[in-house]
Amino acid sequence: MEKFALEFTLYENNLSVSELLYKYLNQYCSASEFTTEFKRRSHLFVPINKPRYLEKVGKGEIAADGFIWDLEDSIPTEQKQAARDSIKHIPPKPGNVEYNVRINVGDVQELAADIKAIAQFPFDSITLPKGESAAEIYHLMETIGTDKNYIVTIETIKGLNAVDEIASVLRKGKDGLGFGVGDISTDLEVARISTFESPLFQQILGMIALTGKKYGLDLFDSVSAKFNKPENARNEAQLSRHIFGFTGKKLINPKQLEAINSVYSPKLSEIEEHLATLESFLGSGETNAHVVGGEYKGMPAFKKADHKIKKYLRQGYLILK
Repeated sequence: MEKFALEFTLYENNLSVSELLYKYLNQYCSASEFTTEFKRRSHLFVPINKPRYLEKVGKGEIAADGFIWDLEDSIPTEQKQAARDSIKHIPPKPGNVEYNVRINVGDVQELAADIKAIAQFPFDSITLPKGESAAEIYHLMETIGTDKNYIVTIETIKGLNAVDEIASVLRKGKDGLGFGVGDISTDLEVARISTFESPLFQQILGMIALTGKKYGLDLFDSVSAKFNKPENARNEAQLSRHIFGFTGKKLINPKQLEAINSVYSPKLSEIEEHLATLESFLGSGETNAHVVGGEYKGMPAFKKADHKIKKYLRQGYLILK
């Protein structure tokens, strides 16, 4: 008897499914419009002017889903041109990771030099820091190229007030919004503390989350300043993922990677529940009211399960066997 299964690649589990569900998912994966996506649990900032970091990334020694090659805040002004010149030394990608670059947007000359420099390398995406207007973001996207994905960081009061208009020019399923707690804490004249300790920062996370979800964008939590305390990054990640639905988190130290990747990874129990929900709905066209695992599941549960399983297929968490 032929068996039908999905592999959960994080743990190499094989999950048995019905022939009906297998054919449903296979049809989705075989469609011409099917595209793969990067996992975006963790984006690690890398100073381009530090050769030892380039070597570690190139050898695949750092298990981040993406690397943000930085030309902005981590690079002193007098070293920015040297950093641009170092772009040619960025190693080939070690597997299916995302190569992002953060550019300078506040200085016209620095921005022009950055745009010229990054055109020499096939970055997957661009981080636009301190986003404050839709017109500015749209102009940069058109200038740099719409073949790239864009992540706009909201890190000023002005940017927060314009977050809806900024999000409106970004593209569903491609672009994203990020949160920058360092600069906005300066704007607000408050201490930079962890987001799980600050009702104010949580309110900002909520505003970014509601706006990003409205436009179908990925969402990236801010860097955890206490980089030698992985538990701090874990607590912040749990807040942004489970309460606000964020996609992933930016970081500055690989010590935080295990905690962050763990929080934003799909859980086996979650996938099993979604598959069981799909099985129930696909197996009976007579009703949209089902009981799965002792819980009521209506159409919202089916739509969520369908969305999640298809996303995990695009990201490679699940593979049809």
